[in-house]
Amino acid sequence: GVFFLTSSAGGVYAGSSNPPFSTLTLPLPLSPYGELKLAQEHVVSNRLLGVCDVVIGRVANLYGPGQNLEKLQGLLSRLALSSITKTPLSIFVSLDTMRDYIYSDDAARIALHWIRKYSGMKTNTPQIKIIASGQPVSIGYLIHLMQDIARTKTPISYGSHSSSAAQARDLRLMPSGQEEVEGFLQTPLPAGTKSIYLDILDRYQTA
Repeated sequence: GVFFLTSSAGGVYAGSSNPPFSTLTLPLPLSPYGELKLAQEHVVSNRLLGVCDVVIGRVANLYGPGQNLEKLQGLLSRLALSSITKTPLSIFVSLDTMRDYIYSDDAARIALHWIRKYSGMKTNTPQIKIIASGQPVSIGYLIHLMQDIARTKTPISYGSHSSSAAQARDLRLMPSGQEEVEGFLQTPLPAGTKSIYLDILDRYQTA
C-alpha cells in the first residue's frame, strides 16, 4: 500500500529563496503551521520507512465549492462571500503577492496518479511531489477576477497584521512531473472561481 501525506507547499516554502520552488528547494517555514507540516513529513518518512511506500504531496492553494465559510480561510471563497454580502474583506498583504491556486478536484486527480504510480514499488524513499497548477496569479488579479464574475465591486479593507510576516510575497511553484500530470489540470481558474461564486450564491438564496 501507499501512505499519502497532504503537506503544504505554501507552509514549508514560505521563507525559501529563489522562486519558483521545486522539490529541490530547501524548505524554510515561517509559521507554526508550516513547521508542523514539515515535522509531519519527517515523522512519516522515518516511521514508515520499510513499512509501506510513502508519497508526500506538497499542495498549493486549494480552492473549490463547498468550503466551510465559518472558517476565515480560502481567499477565493471569502472574496465571493464579500461580493455577495457586501461585507468588506480585510486583506493584509500586498496586491502583487503571488500564489498558485489549484482546483480541489484537479489536485485530487494528481494525488491519485502519484499514489497509483508508487503503489507497490517499495522504493524505501519517500516520494515528495509538488501538486500545483504552475500558473501563479497575484492577489490583485483574483480580486478583479471575482468582480468580473460577480459583476459588482468587491468591498476590500486594506490593513496590516502581525500574521503577514509569515506570508511570502512570491510563492510560485514548479509542479512535479508537469508533463505527466498536465492532463489532470482540467479546471481553468476563471471557471473554478465562478463555481465557487455560484455555490455560495446558491447557499444564500436558499437559506
